[in-house]
Amino acid sequence: MPTIVIQNDHIIRALQVILDPDCPQERLDAFADYYSVDMPEFPQWCKEIRQRYPAIAPAHVVLTNSQDEFAAAIGDADAVVVEDFTVGEAELAAAPNLKIVQNFRTDMRNVDEPACARRGIPVLPFHRQVNVAVGEHAFSLMMSLGKKVCETNKLLTIEALQAEGWPARVYDRRHTANSNWARISGVKNMFGSTLGIIGLGSVGRYVANWGNAFGMNVVYNQRNQLDADLEAEFKATYLSLNDLFAQSDFISIHVPLNDSTRGMIGAEQLGAVTRKPIIVNIARADIIQKEALLAALDAGALGGVGMDVHYQEPGDPDDPFLSYKNVIMSPHIAIGTRVNGAHDMEALISNLANALG
Repeated sequence: MPTIVIQNDHIIRALQVILDPDCPQERLDAFADYYSVDMPEFPQWCKEIRQRYPAIAPAHVVLTNSQDEFAAAIGDADAVVVEDFTVGEAELAAAPNLKIVQNFRTDMRNVDEPACARRGIPVLPFHRQVNVAVGEHAFSLMMSLGKKVCETNKLLTIEALQAEGWPARVYDRRHTANSNWARISGVKNMFGSTLGIIGLGSVGRYVANWGNAFGMNVVYNQRNQLDADLEAEFKATYLSLNDLFAQSDFISIHVPLNDSTRGMIGAEQLGAVTRKPIIVNIARADIIQKEALLAALDAGALGGVGMDVHYQEPGDPDDPFLSYKNVIMSPHIAIGTRVNGAHDMEALISNLANALG
């Protein structure tokens, strides 16, 4: 039975559920419930996956919670799956049986690819279908807010529009066209605007590509600047965080929540805005300081806010963000259908099986 050492991420650990016969029943039940939204047949699907990939099923799946745990466990590994754990010379030297390094993202900076190549160990990036869905959701929120779709939804009469504060009235048709007789101000173009991306990783790169397709000027910020080739690939210019806020019309957040990112966006950054930007957060709510975000909305400094993640989940009926017309809040659905996750897991398992078969 092969041994797979994985980073104990809440998504990657599905490998234990699918492949490891010693997976605790409590976890099996929890994942069956998690997938039941779109895949009530998840247990049967797992059985079919095991039959389809006998080179990897059954397997002993070892979950590791830190780089140190990962390094200690890798000695027994036939395969490893990591997201941001490092696989370098030290890890490779300790893993005589290792046959594949599978990254769970497209950004490969955490893996020493030349060192793996010298040992004949294949290294694979991973294009997650779930990440595509998350990026799509971020872009849909930006467009919905920019075009004021939700603010004006079903407001089709002068009376209804005026009741919501819009100065609707028809134009003098003897002289002009009648487009936007509702007199909705502040509608934003995507084309020609500046899209600021915080975190140009797996999800952020999809958003950058779509921004490029819409003719947007893409700028980004993250802890470490990308090399020039990657910046050219995504047509993205590196800015400081404050400069990104000052220059962007749309801002989309794609960094993980950790000690370095918690509260990284506060009054200083929000106070730097000049273009009433639309801010979309599909990462984690606490990356933005809540009171600073509310203050910026109250000051009219923002064109809108889109959130798929919230300061309390499930939400609070008294959530202060509910009262703002230019705020869209979706209930953490950016990952889309569970079929996306199942597709990712099968693709991952297929890669491992090909290497071990």
